[in-house]
Amino acid sequence: MDAGTKIYLIPGLGADGRMYEPQQKVLSNTIVLEHQKPLKNETMKQYAKRLAEKIDTSEPFILVGTSLGGIISMEIARITHPEKVILISSVKHRGELPAWMRIMKYLRLHRLLSGRAFIYFSKKNIKLLITKRDTRVAQLLMDMHLDADPDFVKWAINEVVGWEGGMDYRQDVIHIHGTRDRLFPYQNITNAIAITGGSHVMGCTQPHDVNEALLKVIA
Repeated sequence: MDAGTKIYLIPGLGADGRMYEPQQKVLSNTIVLEHQKPLKNETMKQYAKRLAEKIDTSEPFILVGTSLGGIISMEIARITHPEKVILISSVKHRGELPAWMRIMKYLRLHRLLSGRAFIYFSKKNIKLLITKRDTRVAQLLMDMHLDADPDFVKWAINEVVGWEGGMDYRQDVIHIHGTRDRLFPYQNITNAIAITGGSHVMGCTQPHDVNEALLKVIA
């Protein structure tokens, strides 16, 4: 990889660029693509195209996406030509989504959950992280959720549940995934670099392991 290659980082749902602080300490030439407010009736594909406008495609670049950011990275990779696509705690195609999430597309129960309700329940889960070891991480996650836009959260949940991403995407996607990811269970994921004990937020809770994997695949 050329030393000047830009690395675009796309955050997960309910998060922003602060989640990548541990990775930016070891990676050079990083740019965070912060989430934007979705337009009326905008689809995931349309949103990805709009976000891709912030990428300088005239130069080599790499996409790194976490969770929702990984799904968006897969959509951006359809319309651009990144040197590498790296997913963290995400899914490469719809088949890797958990069954309950795929079923939601037809039951449509997720539409009963507002963005504010999602943020509320997420904060409850974050409190489970609060230990002597993870207090700082839990506070960071809490702060990001408090700053999250409820309208964006509601839109994103609906788009992920209905996402039609297939296996015809790039076959060279690099996937880093935790063995204890509760949102996207590891047993549903294929061809991934396993982070032992890694949770869905392992980029923050196990930054050394995630950074080590990133440096190896980016080098």
